Amino acid sequence: MGNTYEPGRTRWTGTTGWLMLGSAAAAVLCAVVGASPYPPLTVEVCLAGASALFAACWVAASLHARRVPPKADLRKRPPGRPRGRLLRILVAFGIPLATFAALVLCFTESGEEGRRVERLELAGYDRHEARIVRLAGEPVHHPATDDDDAYYSTDVILSVPYDDGPRDVAVTGVSTWERPGPGSTAEVFFAPGHPEVGVGTSPARVGGELIAVVFFIALGPWPFVAGAAIKSYIEPRALERMRRFDPGTHLPALGLLLLGALALLPVALDAPVAGFTRLWALLALPAPALALTWMARRA
Repeated sequence: MGNTYEPGRTRWTGTTGWLMLGSAAAAVLCAVVGASPYPPLTVEVCLAGASALFAACWVAASLHARRVPPKADLRKRPPGRPRGRLLRILVAFGIPLATFAALVLCFTESGEEGRRVERLELAGYDRHEARIVRLAGEPVHHPATDDDDAYYSTDVILSVPYDDGPRDVAVTGVSTWERPGPGSTAEVFFAPGHPEVGVGTSPARVGGELIAVVFFIALGPWPFVAGAAIKSYIEPRALERMRRFDPGTHLPALGLLLLGALALLPVALDAPVAGFTRLWALLALPAPALALTWMARRA
């Protein structure tokens, strides 16, 4: 038989510790999958704030537990069950995923742009054909390249077929494969039921979805590769020492993580600080790795 409680650990330290890690992991996962479509990232900020609050509670509970004598517990741990396996997984994979989440936030679009895109998509803004009424300029021929076929571009007056009737709209920079002229058609973007959103020559999201897909394909596997490597190097004894609060070990590590979270706030809240948002987010990238390195060296 053994004591479940050890010096410096009680049920309160266990509860607050798991709440701290759980809310931090939820914040990271929400940032990676994009729970909030654009800033302010309310869900992520609330979860990160909850993690910081539970971290303070864990420190307080740990300090109090040092003054409380350990109590005997007659419960037995099932044989063959490794101690701290879930914690080991959270630490190993949480650190690289947190770095990846910070990198994702560095490329988060602004709240203004996000609201604009959402408004256009809800209105049904998409590619449609419209008839050219007359040219407003001389067509410019663009020869074929290795990446694109030859095309023409010019300013035109289009008869846009809205739901409530066609309207003549001046559009600049319209591209056509054939030489444009009155009576021919061109493909442009507009919302048939909402003339107020206007006519454009590009979609609401210009390459954003493709960039996101390429980004995740290129970098998505690396957090798991790094997590597997970290997991293989974490020793059970070191992990056990990490579970017990030590001011010299945990306070600097928690401070680094808090500074990283604060560096992400300008992006998360869409509130520039000193005229910058993305610059502060970049400073958050090394925070998880630095915190783990400090704890590993102390453990």
